[in-house]
Amino acid sequence: MIDLLHIDDFLDPQTREEIVAELRAAHGAPATVLSADMGGRMDAARKTTRITVSPATRARVKERLMERKAEIEAHFGVAVTECEEPQFLRYETGDYFVPHQDGNTPMIWDDSRFRRISAVIFLSQRSDEEAAGTYGGGELVFHGPYSGPQLRVPAQARPGTLVTFRAETTHEVTPVTHGVRFTIATWFR
Repeated sequence: MIDLLHIDDFLDPQTREEIVAELRAAHGAPATVLSADMGGRMDAARKTTRITVSPATRARVKERLMERKAEIEAHFGVAVTECEEPQFLRYETGDYFVPHQDGNTPMIWDDSRFRRISAVIFLSQRSDEEAAGTYGGGELVFHGPYSGPQLRVPAQARPGTLVTFRAETTHEVTPVTHGVRFTIATWFR
């Protein structure tokens, strides 16, 4: 079983549309991966764009996340103090993020070791069929423990949904097959 907390309608449609409009108009750069030995870039592991948004948008999202902190702590039975600055991400056709963990694991000794809960806010509509404003592929898929039967669980999230999970949970974003996938990611410490 994979421990997930879905919060539907975390962002109302108007707020979500305003953020997506800003993301469509803003510039970005290749997103990095925390890595002490590779200077943060690992193109074989992750291909997506991190978008630069206004300070007001960053603050608005972070404030909304902190409003749900108590609910997240209660669900996972973990005390957290803050969340990292949200990352606003654009996945275009061919973009992906290979199976990985976000932190709180003894296998790594970088700054991610302080992460307890990962959070992803879905902004775009997923669709198997190409249609304006949708994307295909690009599923957030969770992996179960590597001992035992293979378990892969895709997140079932509509636009505006917040999905949270333990930072040590293995997960991936499958390659986007069409359209553009917008999400926001952050981590509670």
